[in-house]
Amino acid sequence: MSTEPNMAPINEMSDVFVIFKNTELAEALNVGPSTVSEMKRRKNIPPEYWPDLIPAARAKGRSDLTFERMSELAALRAKRGVSA
Repeated sequence: MSTEPNMAPINEMSDVFVIFKNTELAEALNVGPSTVSEMKRRKNIPPEYWPDLIPAARAKGRSDLTFERMSELAALRAKRGVSA
């Protein structure tokens, strides 16, 4: 397995943010950098952004970030009792 940060396993929602620079993610999600900063602070990317997130991750070589994986991460987050 590569030791590059963007190839680390995605085990938590916060791991998604390692794949992108804030500006890259903001552009991919069509939001401002402050919105990405707030998502990062909350360790959450709401589902309405996933249709833009998944292709952006694929473009960075992360085919392991899928709708299914995002759903699993959201469920794990909810199970831990983390609110949005």
